[in-house]
Amino acid sequence: MRRALGRLVCVAFAAVSLGAACGQRAVTLLPGVLNDSGNRSLRRAIFSFATSRICEELRATSVPLRMGDGDPSIGRFFPTGCAVTELGNENLFVQFIGHGYAWTNLTGRVGFEAAASIEYDHDFFVEGSSMYVYFRQVRTPSNSFKPLLLEKSDGGVAAAGLSLLGQDVHAVVEPIGRRVMQGELARGFTVVRDADGAVAFSLGVLEKGKRPAAPFDQSSARSLVLANDRTELHTGQRDYAGPFEVPPGSRALVVTAAVEGASGVDVFVVPRAAGELWESQYERYAQTGPSPFPPAAEDSIASPGGGASSAPGMPIVSANWRREFPVTPGGYYVVFDHSETAGRTTPVTVTGDDRAALVSYAVEVVR
Repeated sequence: MRRALGRLVCVAFAAVSLGAACGQRAVTLLPGVLNDSGNRSLRRAIFSFATSRICEELRATSVPLRMGDGDPSIGRFFPTGCAVTELGNENLFVQFIGHGYAWTNLTGRVGFEAAASIEYDHDFFVEGSSMYVYFRQVRTPSNSFKPLLLEKSDGGVAAAGLSLLGQDVHAVVEPIGRRVMQGELARGFTVVRDADGAVAFSLGVLEKGKRPAAPFDQSSARSLVLANDRTELHTGQRDYAGPFEVPPGSRALVVTAAVEGASGVDVFVVPRAAGELWESQYERYAQTGPSPFPPAAEDSIASPGGGASSAPGMPIVSANWRREFPVTPGGYYVVFDHSETAGRTTPVTVTGDDRAALVSYAVEVVR
């Protein structure tokens, strides 16, 4: 999504003849003109591309779900359907549906389907050599949340009338639905583009001069960085990061990682079709299993610190593991696994302590 949104911004600036190389250098020479609120028509014209392309970009990737800014992700949302309309006030009205999973200590893993309608105001601001593109939530007039699985419920599947701790399932998971639809996607997002073409993406509105929270310093990376994030994997859980698109002319996916809080995790590179089937099973069945098809590559990541965890938040960390996985062009998931049903690593079982693994990771494409 980082890459795709960056390309959209390029198209927008090219459309108003702001120069070569996405017009970035020309734009940064005229920040006063473009930042002037009196030039609203010009500024709005730059974003007319969104009505025809934003849905395509939303469907191209997944959205990490987290409890707060800077926290590791505890699940993921996969948009599958989308429609966008430009309103009379020039805002965008986006309707989308999708599915995903999340984890809480009350429910364990929750698989779900969800839908929402969100109105976004879109704008940008140029500061120095960086351009900040904002999509701010105005309102969320409707949303729905349907549980497919509650790992800790009787029988696992969230059928009608099922109870959890004496309460109706839907009453228990409704706050999770609010977190999914309003706590993350409805916050909007920010794209930061620098003069050298580097693009950073952040959920929520990012203040000017700041960067999305990330565990690794990738500022000197010469490859295409697709992800730089953290995920929290409790015992028996996994995270399906991606999908990531490897363009023609590329030779490999490079994954950099560090594990804290547990002895280690397994990592798999899985073709998109196989990854989607595997992830769908994860949303619907409490018992995890191996990939339905052989992965393109796999390895294990050991923790060098004996299971110690770092302080809360998302500090810059040092990678202790880095692998290059040769792949052919196409779509792939990078799956991090903390279960005993896939890979060589078996989680340590301790009564009352599930030894959650905190995985910091970056995914790059090299040519």
